[in-house]
Amino acid sequence: MNPGPGMSSSLLDAIFLSEKRKNLLMLLKDEGPKSGEEIKNAFDFPWKSMIPQIKKLIDLGLVIQKDGMYALSEMGVVIATNVQFLLNTLKIYEENRIFWSDHDLSPIPFHLLTRAGELGQCKVLKPDLSQIFKVQEDIAKFMLDSSRIMVFLSALHPAYPRLCSKFLEKEIDVTIILTESVFETLRDDCRSESPTFSSDSLVLNMALPEYKKKIQRLLNGETSTFFVYEGEKKPMMLIVTDKIFALSLLDNNGRVDRNYIVSFEPGALKWGEELVEYYKEKSRRVSSI
Repeated sequence: MNPGPGMSSSLLDAIFLSEKRKNLLMLLKDEGPKSGEEIKNAFDFPWKSMIPQIKKLIDLGLVIQKDGMYALSEMGVVIATNVQFLLNTLKIYEENRIFWSDHDLSPIPFHLLTRAGELGQCKVLKPDLSQIFKVQEDIAKFMLDSSRIMVFLSALHPAYPRLCSKFLEKEIDVTIILTESVFETLRDDCRSESPTFSSDSLVLNMALPEYKKKIQRLLNGETSTFFVYEGEKKPMMLIVTDKIFALSLLDNNGRVDRNYIVSFEPGALKWGEELVEYYKEKSRRVSSI
């Protein structure tokens, strides 16, 4: 007998219209079979109020009872896993809704965007205007404490060569993906006999040769690997290490936005690595200058 047209609606209502049922599904998914006493202790609800919720889940075939223990059925595991997936996605969006809704998400491939819930606990860093030419201290600190670093750059930040030079000094493995225009700028600065710009300031002109040396060392470093991105859609900046994930995107009007979304969760680091690999597949490796 085929289920009636209200069956899917009934199942959705059973899970999402009851906090008790939803929480019980998540408990059994995360911790496995539980006795009635264990369920009672896990929630701040009277046991009498839990009995009809458990019965409802049993009637729907999501929970089974055996030898005084309650556990998810096979389909209960499948459904609870997908419920958790949806809840994680809703949470990541709700907690950072302005960032996700105000930025161009097209550089993120759809298969990863649908898994945004894997980023876990995130926060949005909003640099002060006075710090616009500095890399966020929190980000730089975690990068310098990392054993490997993967970076995607769509714009040349004045602080990047100096920061990357520190990575090389610490012999940190660095993978850098650059847009064609950024790579050409770095390459030309490295090759040119004179700086690409000059100033009446003696201090600034003295700093330019040092800047050039850092670029040369970065481009030819033994622990640095360069790729030039050949795709169309690109983030402003992506940083992934074994410590931190940070992403910066253009806003919906194509304007530069200095806000970063940052996470330190293992799931975010894995998600970020997959995003780096996606960009690498659309890039060519540069062996030397």
